[in-house]
Amino acid sequence: MKNPIANEQSITKANWENERSLLHKVFTSKDWYQVPQTVDATSSKLYNSIEFPAGILQPPFFDLFADPAVNFGAIGAIIGHELGHCFDDEGSKFDGNGVMRDWWTPQTRQSFEERTKQLIEQYNTFSSDGIHINGKQTLGENIGDLTGVVVAYEAYQLYRADHQNIPSILNGYTDDQRYFLSFAQTNRSLYTPEAYRMTLSQDYHSPADYRVNGVVRNIDAWYKAFNIQPEDKLYLAPEERVRIW
Repeated sequence: MKNPIANEQSITKANWENERSLLHKVFTSKDWYQVPQTVDATSSKLYNSIEFPAGILQPPFFDLFADPAVNFGAIGAIIGHELGHCFDDEGSKFDGNGVMRDWWTPQTRQSFEERTKQLIEQYNTFSSDGIHINGKQTLGENIGDLTGVVVAYEAYQLYRADHQNIPSILNGYTDDQRYFLSFAQTNRSLYTPEAYRMTLSQDYHSPADYRVNGVVRNIDAWYKAFNIQPEDKLYLAPEERVRIW
């Protein structure tokens, strides 16, 4: 059909019928809930799984022939992001069987909430045209972003220790610089002014620039990689940096 509205209605109807059909089937965590060409990655609390369709396993997110630092900063951080959702403000309330129950100790939960409160307060300060990010609303994705970059960086350090032939300098950049630059590049986005304002005020993801700048300022290795000093715009004092894990 050439009618886009009719197309959307047909797709919505088909999806609804598929969802209803699941009521009569035995639950299984082995079903894929995205098509292969989807360029996205997801985490499911109920399935206790993360999913990466073929569509995202290609440049700029993953390149078999790319520098390892680039791949760790790209797909590595995305994998870490989805893993982070399993332990974010919502995922942490589901156990390994996808059952909603409190499996953390009270001390662990209290420490987690104290640290995430600091992250909420950080993102509440980010704004554009007088519109502020809602740090509470975007908390889960902000936790995922921060977790992803931290976990992937640690994984890269382990990889690098086992592969001494990785060049320290490549195209004028150190491997740590390449790692963080790759992370930033995978978040490149274009918005219309209206879409940017809507993302700021309504989306549960922060706008792309804050998904990068809001994250790296909490990571010690980024300061060292680019020699960030107290007079630089994104600088945070060590005691103000959020360390969740």
